[in-house]
Amino acid sequence: MKKKIKWLFLVAVVHASTLMAADILKTDSYFTAQQYDLAKAGYIEAAKLGNPHAYYQLARMYAKGLGVKQDVVNALIYYSLAAEYDYFDAQKVIDNTLATLSTDSKATFIKVMDDYKVKLGKQAIDAKYFPVILQGSLPSKVTFDGNEKLKHLFYSEDFMEDSIASLNNLAIEEGGNEDATYMSTPKEPYLILDIDIAADGSIRNYFEVQNMGGSAKRLINEFILFPQPKPSINNQHISFVHRVFLGAAVYSKSILIDKNEPMYAQILRTSKRLKQGTTLNERYQYAMALLNFPWLTSEPQEAEQKLLAIAKLGHPSAMYEYGMLLYREQRNIPEAIKWISQASKYGLIRAEYRLGMLLNSSPWVQQDQSKALFWFSSAMDKGDTNAAIRAIDIKLTAKDKSLHSIESAVQNLKNIEHEQTNNPEYYYLLALSYRDREARDFSQFVRNMRTAISRGNSANWDTREWQSLLDESTVGTVYITDE
Repeated sequence: MKKKIKWLFLVAVVHASTLMAADILKTDSYFTAQQYDLAKAGYIEAAKLGNPHAYYQLARMYAKGLGVKQDVVNALIYYSLAAEYDYFDAQKVIDNTLATLSTDSKATFIKVMDDYKVKLGKQAIDAKYFPVILQGSLPSKVTFDGNEKLKHLFYSEDFMEDSIASLNNLAIEEGGNEDATYMSTPKEPYLILDIDIAADGSIRNYFEVQNMGGSAKRLINEFILFPQPKPSINNQHISFVHRVFLGAAVYSKSILIDKNEPMYAQILRTSKRLKQGTTLNERYQYAMALLNFPWLTSEPQEAEQKLLAIAKLGHPSAMYEYGMLLYREQRNIPEAIKWISQASKYGLIRAEYRLGMLLNSSPWVQQDQSKALFWFSSAMDKGDTNAAIRAIDIKLTAKDKSLHSIESAVQNLKNIEHEQTNNPEYYYLLALSYRDREARDFSQFVRNMRTAISRGNSANWDTREWQSLLDESTVGTVYITDE
């Protein structure tokens, strides 16, 4: 036993090492390919974030000696950590194993497991990385210019008027929208976006949830110029996330058939195939088809129920989509945040970004820029430029000065330079970096602030705060040269 307890100390050292971005999906592929060294390393990284699947897989590896020396003690420790999340049969395996031990040995094993749960268990990890719910804020709801909900459908101004009256009536009869109109372009893409709405109502970031049937660039460029109703809670404007349907996604079933029958047929064929699917991913894709193509559903909340069932089976994208559905609709916020957090533990980029946003600005959680920076940095390291902007912002402007990292922010700005040339906030942050970096360049600060304000105004952003900063910084005579 002494030898094993010594080995347990070594495991604790591994858990205390520098945390890297988890990528549980890639790690599972290593495990399946019996590349156990790589699998172990990946699972250990995910375990640091409290991933129950990683705990369970590490327990199996130690229990069976897969790539490691067989060790029942380490196996039980990882099973006990997984059991805190009620994961699969972890608790049953523990109970069955303990039942074979003597009373003294059983007590020793239980103490070891309990000690590790205190150091590395759910409560410790949640406190370190995940949101703290503000219970007193939960009854408050976000409204949008006084309305309870935002519209989900966006209609392009490029539409046909006189020739569609009869089709409009048919759309209404089949459950369409009374204000439905038809795009004049016959092959509009079927486009669904998740958008971040800023406190001023402007659209700051978007993520394509569904895109099929054509180029979406024109639609997106048109849409993002339309300010949304301003989100607010308790008379304070805040940012919020929303899902919107554009292009062919606003069509009812009958209009989609009339306007783009091949697209309708493709959706129908694919959904029928997925409905018969048995794998977890096929079941997830079918649930998303029901969510993205509402006319496929046959009963209320069918997509939601299927997403929850799949989330409970460990599918990270289903965890995220179910959590986001609850959050957008402001239903059971703690449950929403729980599922978004769970998805983040699997290294899902959009979940990591969203978790950072929650920690940075959600009215229902304790704001924590240190935790937010961790999740933004993880998503940024995987290539997410929206997360990069948010991470840079914290590094340059955080209230907690210990989070400031000018040199790192400058490097991050260089890394995304070619992808952010149309983003006003990029120029704003670039300006701040020139103001604050060691080799200060005030002329570049002024130039980039002016660019940020000009581009922000063109995108219908509220740039008054930026203008005030520029005005305050240029009191007196300022000379800008090309040298």
